[in-house]
Amino acid sequence: MPNGTGTTATGPTGHGDSAGETAAIDSVASRYLLIGDTAYRRSDGSTVTPVYATRTAKLLFVDPSVARRLRTGQISEIDSADLSELVDAKAVVPADEDERGAVVSRFKRFSDNRAYRRFTLMPTSNCNMGCSYCGQEHYKPVPKESRLGLVAERVLAAIAEPEVRSVFVTWFGGEPLLALRTIRELSTKFIASAREHGTAYRANMATNGSLLTMRTMHRLYDDCLLRSMDVTIDGPQEQHDARRFLKNGGRSFRRILTVLGEAAESGAFPDLTVNIRVNIDNANQDHVSELLDELAAAGFTDRLFRVQLFPVHSWGNDVSAVELGKRAYADREAEWLAQATRSGLHTELLPQQPRHGTCLATTRNAELIDAEGRMYGCSEHPLVPGESSTKVIARLDSLSPGAIRPRAEFDHWYQSVDEGGPQCSSCPVLPVCGGACPKLWQEGHVPCPSIKSNWRQRLDLAAIAHGLVPEGALR
Repeated sequence: MPNGTGTTATGPTGHGDSAGETAAIDSVASRYLLIGDTAYRRSDGSTVTPVYATRTAKLLFVDPSVARRLRTGQISEIDSADLSELVDAKAVVPADEDERGAVVSRFKRFSDNRAYRRFTLMPTSNCNMGCSYCGQEHYKPVPKESRLGLVAERVLAAIAEPEVRSVFVTWFGGEPLLALRTIRELSTKFIASAREHGTAYRANMATNGSLLTMRTMHRLYDDCLLRSMDVTIDGPQEQHDARRFLKNGGRSFRRILTVLGEAAESGAFPDLTVNIRVNIDNANQDHVSELLDELAAAGFTDRLFRVQLFPVHSWGNDVSAVELGKRAYADREAEWLAQATRSGLHTELLPQQPRHGTCLATTRNAELIDAEGRMYGCSEHPLVPGESSTKVIARLDSLSPGAIRPRAEFDHWYQSVDEGGPQCSSCPVLPVCGGACPKLWQEGHVPCPSIKSNWRQRLDLAAIAHGLVPEGALR
């Protein structure tokens, strides 16, 4: 089902009792609260309005009078039972609470928490695709066992640390499946060590999907503990194959759909999630609806899949000629999300959990290591011309395996947000966004996610997904 389950606050709506009034005296509606504009009728005839508390990522359905009081700041007028639920969801908070500071502090704690280590590993810098919007520069590195040994040493050192509770590895590229043998060899070492030390371990992969077979799927799932996979499909067959063409002249659309369809039908991967990523720009925006229809017809309504829509953005290259405007993209995305939901495709209408942090670039317990044994503090630095050499923060042959990564360019990000920097400091979706991409902010781009612009439509879609019927716009 889209976007999890919602909580409901629909108690009496008269003046609160003395306990409720006392609790509300010094309380205010959270700065991280999104209040819907539409009333919905339930099957029992009652009327509710959707509200979404981004600090806890909780969707609630409240009496319209409660929604009005939240909007106008009349917290003392809210019934104690409703107020209690709103407080639990952090939709209502103490008036003197520094909410932004609390959110940023949570981000910082995760970033500095060495109990959770994240490694993004690039087993190769090569790619078999030549995507039209890609800003990466691919090449085939000369494999050296010494480099792989250093990568293994670093991850194994983290797994063996007594304070480390879990290690998460993302296989990244280029196209990581070009180095499947390396992935399997390293995974065997990581998994054996994790079992020996009682450390939780799992892996993710970002792949173009062109090299997937059922045999490879089993190897990744069974032997490498891969539990999530991101596969990009950019449109129906003609559009996908034109945008994401293989360098050898081959095509990938039909192969990807066939293999993933077989994987779903087999039922052999119960703990795997395959995220179908759709990169959208001017060239393919008019074909997204057709793709969603095709995915639904091909059985991608299976619980194995999640459909994720993303606007194309700069990756060290100029995409201004094809990039969609923020508002235009958000409006169209709302239509696509509605279509996906109607079709039974699994997608995220509203984030179901607040973010732990922003990204690898702002997280001290995370790092990226490329095929040359170079370490980066941002996933958009390696393979980007110029930055691949100037943004190296360390080399494995000069760094102790057990040392935390050196400080990187965006480690100050949370401090700048807390001090009122970028638009993030006053944005109501910060807890479920994290500030998007600090690199793009620095380069003068506005990387805000679409939910900032279309959250009202998303609230409405979530209400409908919960079986509610629109009654009309509130006044």
